[in-house]
Amino acid sequence: MMKKTAITKSDSKFENYLNWLESEQMPYEILDWEKNNFDDIKKCSSLIMTGGVDIFPEFYNDWEDGNSRDKYIPERDGFEFKILDFAMENDYPILGICRGMQVINCKLNGSLISDIETIRGIKHTKIDPTHDRIHNVIINENTLLYEITGLKEGTVNSSHHQAIDRLGEGLVVSAKSGDGIIEAVEWMESDTRPFLLAIQWHPERMEDRMTPFSKNIINEFKQETNNN
Repeated sequence: MMKKTAITKSDSKFENYLNWLESEQMPYEILDWEKNNFDDIKKCSSLIMTGGVDIFPEFYNDWEDGNSRDKYIPERDGFEFKILDFAMENDYPILGICRGMQVINCKLNGSLISDIETIRGIKHTKIDPTHDRIHNVIINENTLLYEITGLKEGTVNSSHHQAIDRLGEGLVVSAKSGDGIIEAVEWMESDTRPFLLAIQWHPERMEDRMTPFSKNIINEFKQETNNN
């Protein structure tokens, strides 16, 4: 019998994640901040942190002017920090996607670039509401990500305006975009710690789901889940 994956509910295109898991016959349990069903993670053997709305700046020690507080969901942030604590304490395999990568980084005392275009002068947002941007990534060969994909570089989709700034404690960068944005992180000692991979792109909605940046990642995560 296959083991269950816990997946945090996203406020954006959540069905893509579920379709991705279902296409791999991976059973899952949805963790929903609105239902506060924290205990459901105890039924599972791994965790996926999904994309969605920006993290409330105070969660990564940035200031917030109060003019746009309604665009955040701090209840989701707090719920996911608690989930992440449990998953790490219990050695769950963890996959972070887009916002999920940023949550992991912030939980480990890292910080974020609040807006890439304003601060770095480059765009990683969607081209339009239905088309993700596409850009290259360069992978560090001495990493878990390289072991999984077997690639030194390639192309991924992109739909974000924030990114990692100060790296979280214990993490190492495993991929960057050609313009220098951090695109993937993992444990510094990935060979001696439980599986953790956090990526800025969206493997669940890539046009080519057979690319190693999608297929190899879900295959590895599935194996880690069932071995846990």
